[in-house]
Amino acid sequence: MTFKTKLLLITLLPLVAVSILIGGATYYQAHRLIEVETRAVEERILETKRQEIRNYISLALTSIERIYKEEPGGRAAAQEEVKKIINNMTFGEDGYFFVYTLDGTNIVHPKLKNLVGGKWWDLQDPEGDYVIRNLIEAAKAGGGFHEYVWNKPSTGLVEEKLGYAILLKDWGWMLGTGLYTDDIAHEVDAIRADFAVSIRQTVIVIFAITLIAIVIAGTLIAGVRFSEERFADSKLKELTNRIFDVQEQERKRVSTELHDSISQLLVSVRYGIEMIQSEAGSATALRDYASKCLKTLDGAISEVRRISRDLRPSLLDDMGLATALVSLGNEFQTQSGIAVSVDAERSHDRLSDGAKTALYRVVQECMTNVARHSEARNVKIVLKVGPHTLALVVEDDGIGIPHPLPQNGGLGIRNMRERIETYGGTLRLSRRADGGTRLRVSMPLEDRANKAA
Repeated sequence: MTFKTKLLLITLLPLVAVSILIGGATYYQAHRLIEVETRAVEERILETKRQEIRNYISLALTSIERIYKEEPGGRAAAQEEVKKIINNMTFGEDGYFFVYTLDGTNIVHPKLKNLVGGKWWDLQDPEGDYVIRNLIEAAKAGGGFHEYVWNKPSTGLVEEKLGYAILLKDWGWMLGTGLYTDDIAHEVDAIRADFAVSIRQTVIVIFAITLIAIVIAGTLIAGVRFSEERFADSKLKELTNRIFDVQEQERKRVSTELHDSISQLLVSVRYGIEMIQSEAGSATALRDYASKCLKTLDGAISEVRRISRDLRPSLLDDMGLATALVSLGNEFQTQSGIAVSVDAERSHDRLSDGAKTALYRVVQECMTNVARHSEARNVKIVLKVGPHTLALVVEDDGIGIPHPLPQNGGLGIRNMRERIETYGGTLRLSRRADGGTRLRVSMPLEDRANKAA
């Protein structure tokens, strides 16, 4: 696992965990709140209906009170009059009053006429509740409520109903009424639905905030990492440049030592051997041995000069980049047998010494790669100096680089690219359409006015 991944996990996992915990706690508490609130609402609605039912019963009692107490025309006549009054008393779409004797016989029911005259003491609702029996018991107990399931006249469906019954003791009647409570369930369901929507919105907001926080944290981490990478890259480039500078300085020092010291010593030794050869006279064996030593010494001198030139060509410092490239091409052609053509324009001091060295080393590395890998027969080096930019092209007619092209190339290509980028240039490596490899370098030139200033 990479450091970046660990950093992301350390940063983002707590956010995700806290978000899940907050969302879960909110969801749980909200559901508990829904249950409490819906029960409270349901109880308040039931209490309102209870009070409404009491008011209806009070209204009915007020309507029949005088007849019930005074019994004008006798009890039978008074009872018939009360039956008519109660039978005609309705409220709302499904509100009515009913009367049963204490043995369960119905004597008034304005909605279900088929019940009138029948004895319904053992009548049960679909849930097994003894409806009439329990209403009569509630009435005997001084008046009370009873919940049961009953047919709703307006819909013809069986719905829950809250009934209330009182006792007309003198006549042995149970007077009752009730309200259907299916609207309570609908209202409670609506409240639950509203709460559920609120919970979902709250949870969505929590996770949206978490997502935004994750995005912000990820962006900040990426920004910090990008900044650190840029800082590290800049420091690495500075270090690379310093290494190149130190390397060139050391090469120059060693080249100078070889050319000015070792080479001169070898030349002095050669003069001495030549004197020995001339003084040998008739000593044929000694002259032959001296000749062999001279050949060996000449080879050593040539090799020292070649090494010195490879380490740091004096032409680059003395005559400029164009001359150094021509010399490099001629030497490469002599050593490898590959034909080299050089078309190089002078930069007229519009390149720094470091930039000249970088370009020379790039061409030198290219020639080494051509000799090792390309199987080419011809190499072309072109150096063009424009108004603001220098262009360098090195191409061969060999087998070309692998396809697809490597993203970063090997160590040599990376070194070449870093050398060029140090001085604000770009390096591109590509395959030629007719075979072979082409390397293009573009590097900005120093302005003449600034250079003069």
